[in-house]
Amino acid sequence: MGRLSSDAPWGLVAQFPAPLRGVVRRFVATSTAVAVALLSVIGAAVLVSPGPASAADSSSAVTVSGEGPYGGLKVTVSQTRNLVNQVVRVSWKGGAPTVSDTTYAADYLQIMQCWGDASGGPDPAQCQFGGSSALGAGAGSQAAGAYTNTRQLSYGGLKDPAQELPPASGTGISYVPFRSVTGDVITKGNWNEFYDVNTSNEVPYARTGPDGTGEVYFEAQTGIEAPGLGCGEVPAGASGATAGRKCWLVVVPRGRSEVDGTPYTARSSGLLESSPLSASNWKHRLVVPLGFEPMGRFCPIGADERGTLGNEIVAEVVTRWQPALCQSASRTIYGYAQVTDDTARAKLVSGSPGLVFLGRPAAGDQVPAGQRPVYAPVALSGLTLGFFIESQAGFNAPAAVKARDGARLTSLNLTPRLVAKLLTESYQDGNSRLAPSTQANPFNLATDPEFVRHNPGYKDLSFGGSLGDALVPEALADATWELWNWVRQDPAAREFLGGTADDTGRYGDPAFSGMKVNPHYEDMELPREEFPKSDPFCQQFQDHPDHPLCIQDKHPYATDLHSAARAAARGDTLARTNWDNTATPPGYRKNPPQPAGRRAVLALTDTATAARYGLVTARLQNAAGRFVAPDTRGLLAGQAAMRASGADGVEIADPATRNRDAYPLTLLSYAATVPEKLTREEGRDYAALLNYAAGDGQRPGVAAGTLPEGYAPLPAEARGRTRAAAQAIASRAGAAAPGGTTGGSASGGGSAGGSGTGGFGSGDAGGVAAAGSGGAALDGGAGSAGGSAGASGAGGTGASPSTAASGGTPSGSPSTAPAAASAPDNPLLRTPKWALGAVRYALLIALVTGLAAAVGGPLLPRAVPRLAAAVADRRAGGKSATGEGR
Repeated sequence: MGRLSSDAPWGLVAQFPAPLRGVVRRFVATSTAVAVALLSVIGAAVLVSPGPASAADSSSAVTVSGEGPYGGLKVTVSQTRNLVNQVVRVSWKGGAPTVSDTTYAADYLQIMQCWGDASGGPDPAQCQFGGSSALGAGAGSQAAGAYTNTRQLSYGGLKDPAQELPPASGTGISYVPFRSVTGDVITKGNWNEFYDVNTSNEVPYARTGPDGTGEVYFEAQTGIEAPGLGCGEVPAGASGATAGRKCWLVVVPRGRSEVDGTPYTARSSGLLESSPLSASNWKHRLVVPLGFEPMGRFCPIGADERGTLGNEIVAEVVTRWQPALCQSASRTIYGYAQVTDDTARAKLVSGSPGLVFLGRPAAGDQVPAGQRPVYAPVALSGLTLGFFIESQAGFNAPAAVKARDGARLTSLNLTPRLVAKLLTESYQDGNSRLAPSTQANPFNLATDPEFVRHNPGYKDLSFGGSLGDALVPEALADATWELWNWVRQDPAAREFLGGTADDTGRYGDPAFSGMKVNPHYEDMELPREEFPKSDPFCQQFQDHPDHPLCIQDKHPYATDLHSAARAAARGDTLARTNWDNTATPPGYRKNPPQPAGRRAVLALTDTATAARYGLVTARLQNAAGRFVAPDTRGLLAGQAAMRASGADGVEIADPATRNRDAYPLTLLSYAATVPEKLTREEGRDYAALLNYAAGDGQRPGVAAGTLPEGYAPLPAEARGRTRAAAQAIASRAGAAAPGGTTGGSASGGGSAGGSGTGGFGSGDAGGVAAAGSGGAALDGGAGSAGGSAGASGAGGTGASPSTAASGGTPSGSPSTAPAAASAPDNPLLRTPKWALGAVRYALLIALVTGLAAAVGGPLLPRAVPRLAAAVADRRAGGKSATGEGR
């Protein structure tokens, strides 16, 4: 979604000792927060921005054909323009079936991403490949040839007559050098400071099925994720470019002959053994150009800036809108900082509201007297369990099932009860097979008779230690509350969480005595805004008794929904179970991604992020008993079935609706502000943003300015409410509130250089600086880095259209009669935790605001958690992923 412009401080990297350059370079490339820190020292501010608006391009699929022995092979890449860091589908037909898909002996494809300015494509030195060699031959579970996933050109007695060997290293081994876009040349080894096993997007082994077809979901990486390739970067001085640096997707087909013409069966291993980068293999490559959205400065210098902040559910769409808005007639820059819903609500009632995005309104008794918040629908999406699961036959599976090994599964049905099992460490593989709390329970979903009843296609599959839980974010969120509320309304789920065992007779499998909830979660309070990890079990080891393996290492949180989805798309469970006694201090190192053909990961994410990373989404059972997908039909039906929240103009999901077509975790996101607390100019600019959101912003597409896949276009009625809210904001901004005075927002002003003045306003209860352009341009985003000291006040709100209701109904509560508002046994009607909890963010806000005011406020709230994750990953992962695994 954007990165540092090409004048980033790479020179500073060179000043570090060689062993540290890779770590520093990765931090600089991966996290704008690092760049901000460095640049603030030297007094220069570099902005991060998504590319400028361009025509929608939803038909950029490209098909290329092989030649010579691969003349029948046709490879199609689903999207080749307007790319950001995302997953694209690579499919093919006309290939020879892979010889033994469990060993990848011969007849498979090898896929990689490369840079290069030549019109005919890259050379091998420009390709990111070899990182998976840290797992050993065959990327872990497969036994493919010793050098097939490496850059190595020395094969013992096997020689490529067309290959001129580069100078050998000190060990006498020759490698294809890696030549980065930054000019660095690495001549020794397979991985380096630019990529390793945990970051490379290479696909060393892609299986072709018996019918000659195959597919993989390939992660296109920008210069943030792959600094050695620089895809999407804009040369210095090229402000306003419409495209970033192009890159290439390269497919090297492997047949049955080695580089010297001998059959693979002639090798002692009975496998192909040479690298795809070797000349005789490389000559058969298929290349597809990849066009990336530009990264760097694109908004007009000196334009007004309007800060916004809000929850992650709107991150994908607001990021997509930003460049189109700053190139529009108003030429206004809209910054965006990703924070929690709690923080957004606290900002809304702080006296300096700016414009915030949230899922539920502020509680009536938390809105200061005289303030009349306005809410406008901006995005319709959903919360989902995305998955990347490849078929893995059990030992006694029928031959037909074994023949599908490695094929991606595209169906998953989940009930509220099954989701409750996944989120409460109730499967052994969601906790530990040694934990006494779950020893009588099934290992994972595939061994649970209840799951197999709803998913018969999984009956003969076995997933080892996977599918016992799902990757979930740590931050508090309204979307999490909606999920637990959906679980709570289901009688079977409540029964399970209350401690009642599964009825094995119901599922016809007496093998289990009846699965029970992990006792550490029994009768937990619902709904809630977080995912607890409550089981205290830690596994002990004799060789490091002072460092047991606990849940936060074995099943850690993801930073946010984005990082959960991206990890799942890479087959990465984020687990850290490999003990590294050589680290300082010793600790558990990050596990590498699961190998191709053996991937099985579930992740909680939003529908737009799932679409971005190519995850298949589970169908969830609604209250009518139907399994519904989070597609446009399901989301629109879910929105139509929403009920009043208690705040005028705000609706929330109704998990108990009997609408058969309604997706139960449909999310309608709102923009909100208090017009009387804005200046007239701010009101005009925020109204322009909402009018865009209700107009061109609802046009589906892949280019900047459009509605990303995973969002459903707002219905006409909701768009009308948004336009009405925009009109109310424009007309009321700058006017004195009843009983109060006109106030200005802390959203700041300034130039595109990021010198916003946002922050804590004089006398305000708090506020997050959101000045500066391109805050949402950070690729990814990060949980709850921001916060705001919540201003509390008595009283309700006005009763004008599109404003908060005056009844003081707590956030998320249904529209009920006044007598019901005090019912003590209804969890929907309790004062929400955020009303008090937002105060705990005050110190963090002060720190974030101080930095943000200097260099463009929206950047840090999204960047800091990603920086922390990058630091932890690098420390734990190192350059090799080999080591002890438990």
